Amino acid sequence: MAATLSTDLGSRNPTEDAILAAAREALHDEPYDAVTIEGIARRAYVSRTTVYFYFPNKRAVVDRLIQRAFADILEAASPYLAGEGDPRAELHAALAGVVGIVDRDASILRLALWLYGREDQLPAEWAPHIQRLVVAGAKRIARDQERGLAPDDIPARTSALALSAMVERHVGMEIVRSGRDGHESIRVLSELWWRAVYSKPEA
Repeated sequence: MAATLSTDLGSRNPTEDAILAAAREALHDEPYDAVTIEGIARRAYVSRTTVYFYFPNKRAVVDRLIQRAFADILEAASPYLAGEGDPRAELHAALAGVVGIVDRDASILRLALWLYGREDQLPAEWAPHIQRLVVAGAKRIARDQERGLAPDDIPARTSALALSAMVERHVGMEIVRSGRDGHESIRVLSELWWRAVYSKPEA
């Protein structure tokens, strides 16, 4: 069984969990400008003072939701990133999990794109989170190269960087920004990754 990937991007305790869940719900139901700290507090059944203990303002709540989304994406990708079985099957399971999180948090991610003011690229603020995925992907590819499951003519990190950029761009532009169904993306992205890393070049 694949091990899970530990991360420090999750919530700190059940109270913060409740505040984040309330904020996610509020941002799904209302325009960003209509959401208030007081409204989040009511939905979370806590005081405004409690919300301010964790977050100095509404923007900080959104930033934390983005961190949580990426923490959950990293965990969802663990069947492949931390796996030791059939890479093709584990890739499909991982991409399905990632797209599931993206679907769940699509309104938050679209809001982030708007807040960060990006039109045709993903925010630079997401880079540290993406880097964690790249590092974990490179480690998995390297393990499979050592096991003889993947050819080693391309360095693992180079492969992980290129393929993660492909997935990042497609998920960000096609699913988050455009709101398209991710079902076909799961199949295509996992198959492209598998072919790129595991297909042996002809002599």
